[in-house]
Amino acid sequence: MEIDKKVDLMELTKITGIIPILVKCDEEDLIPIADALTAAGCPSLEVLLKNEDSYKSIEIIARERPNFIVGAGSVMNVAQAERVIDLGAKFCVSPGYSQKVVDYCLAHDRYVIPGCDTPTEIMMAMDSGLDIVKFYPVFEMGGVPFMKQLNGGPFGNIKFVCTGALDETNFPEISDYKYTFACGGDWMFTQHQALVRKDYKQIEQNMRDSLHVILDQRAKW
Repeated sequence: MEIDKKVDLMELTKITGIIPILVKCDEEDLIPIADALTAAGCPSLEVLLKNEDSYKSIEIIARERPNFIVGAGSVMNVAQAERVIDLGAKFCVSPGYSQKVVDYCLAHDRYVIPGCDTPTEIMMAMDSGLDIVKFYPVFEMGGVPFMKQLNGGPFGNIKFVCTGALDETNFPEISDYKYTFACGGDWMFTQHQALVRKDYKQIEQNMRDSLHVILDQRAKW
């Protein structure tokens, strides 16, 4: 049975608080990566759209691991959204706000997380029925203090998927904020050079360690 394209992603991420992001890898790494993340307790992955290999990566994971939640990042236009959805992507993430991309994804029952760094963009997302948006680049845009201003003002129900230069050392300061829905990054692959060394057990351990940080933080909320 295929995982639901919208609800299960949000339910999973609400628990894990992390969206792993894959920038690039060899084709032979794809399924071991998916299996390592699943074993760690986070069966999801955002594949950044960089080139044709990125599309192929989404297709392979979606085909070989149909219950794994693979999505596309850096979706800039409807043509890209259409293509990745046809290939099996179960969610789309954009660096900025495109109403056409949002409308297309929602019409095709895929969850979409648009980039929203300003009140205007957040209001546009809310008009489309969204309450989870991407905040990027998180540190350059003001980090937790700026998010607190937004949530303490007119956007008390908005939650953020934060990305941008997050690693195993600095993501906890962002994830500890109660309106951070998730942190996105590739540190589970870069930590200890796990992916470079093709050490999938290390990827699993890196992911598991990060999940423990999140769980400990959220247990205190």
